[in-house]
Amino acid sequence: MSVDFVIPYYGDPEYLFATIDSIRAQHQQDWRLTVVDDQYPGNRALEYIEGLNDERIRYVRNEERLGPNGNTYKASTLAEREFVSMMGADDLLEPNYLDVVLERMKADPNAIAVQPGVKVMDSDGVLVPSLGIGDKVKRRIAAPARRAGLISGEDAVKSLLSGNWLYTPSLLYRQSALSKIPYRPDIDAVHDLAFMVDMLMEGGNLLVDEREVFRYRRHQASDSSTRVKDGKRFDEELRYYGLIAKELRAKGWNAAARSADLHLSSRLHALMVAAGRLGAGDFAHAGAMVGRAVRSS
Repeated sequence: MSVDFVIPYYGDPEYLFATIDSIRAQHQQDWRLTVVDDQYPGNRALEYIEGLNDERIRYVRNEERLGPNGNTYKASTLAEREFVSMMGADDLLEPNYLDVVLERMKADPNAIAVQPGVKVMDSDGVLVPSLGIGDKVKRRIAAPARRAGLISGEDAVKSLLSGNWLYTPSLLYRQSALSKIPYRPDIDAVHDLAFMVDMLMEGGNLLVDEREVFRYRRHQASDSSTRVKDGKRFDEELRYYGLIAKELRAKGWNAAARSADLHLSSRLHALMVAAGRLGAGDFAHAGAMVGRAVRSS
């Protein structure tokens, strides 16, 4: 079962080198990797890849900067093999990542993607010993899907629009499903959610596996963190939720459309950022609000 790794790249080249090394360390070696450079300054990425002399790895540099959404979409179109992973250029795989995600995909012909278990690390690659507020909220919203091992249809879309609990760089996709998604401009901050919602609207199962085979890097220098600070993230999210609510109603998925209308986790996130800080008591209250909204929507 062959795999295409495609990495939309813009950032610290040292992170990218570690990401590539983790792919090359996989137990299963039937893969191909394409790095899509969105005009990051300098040539270190190209030089590193050329130095590896690994024919499975190719480097593509965009003629003009596309941004996170445009570059991720372009990377998705370059995948041709049966299964596709679109890692972040700063994340890491455990050596058994492909063992786990391919096992799950093989067992379910209706699977369009699998979300494996994830460990969170900081900017220095140190594993975070306890989950932060955002990760705890993700786990609470994802609890029904995690217990069942899969989710699909309107229930899946409603759940994700209540709060995006996916770690999308960790997902393995079925290429035939990924290739059907449309390009949605001007939603850089939420393009990962839009990718999965569009796939689920076409049908199929999103699998959830508890085995932790992916290391997700969270740090303040990321594009998403920057967009939170300047408020652009919330503007883009509002635009997307309005758009997808209309499409869901046209499809007859009214419960999912109501979740888009509420976009409660996004609104809570904006309030938290505006407040400047969030204490443990505030988290408990926010988590309870999310839980009630998910059950009632």
